[in-house]
Amino acid sequence: MNLPHEPPAEDSIKVVCRFRPLNDAEEKAGSKFIAKFPPGTEECLSFTGKLYMYDKIFKPNATQEKVYSEAAKAIVKDVLMGYNGTIFAYGQTSSGKTHTMEGVLGDSVHQGIIPRIVNDIFNHIYSMDENIEFHIKVSYFEIYLDKIRDLLDVSKTNLSVHEDKNRVPYVK
Repeated sequence: MNLPHEPPAEDSIKVVCRFRPLNDAEEKAGSKFIAKFPPGTEECLSFTGKLYMYDKIFKPNATQEKVYSEAAKAIVKDVLMGYNGTIFAYGQTSSGKTHTMEGVLGDSVHQGIIPRIVNDIFNHIYSMDENIEFHIKVSYFEIYLDKIRDLLDVSKTNLSVHEDKNRVPYVK
């Protein structure tokens, strides 16, 4: 992975909207998408007559690779340069958060953002001098009905957010 030499923008929050494909049950029920995607743009959509703008919109036919390359890969590059990075998936139940973040584990075409991040990070580490020591910290939380759950240690439930002495939030 070639790393950029310029620092990330100070205000580098991006909001993307991903429409997952219909699942089998939805297709069997005859479900249809009600959002409209104006031709020639990947930044806006129309829903109930209103126009909504995002930094990027991924239509239902967007591949997992496209979503990763255009929504997450730059964040991984910044993390490898020493910056903090966050990818935050938000949406109602069954809206496609797990499809986007995990995908089909073990399937290189259909795997989601997380396995692609892991692959890129470890490929980068393996390409470095073997005398360099790396420390990797990740977290994977679910917030549902105002309860925080650690998805990497499912025995930890009903966690809470605290701040350290520098006012940096953390989950405990």
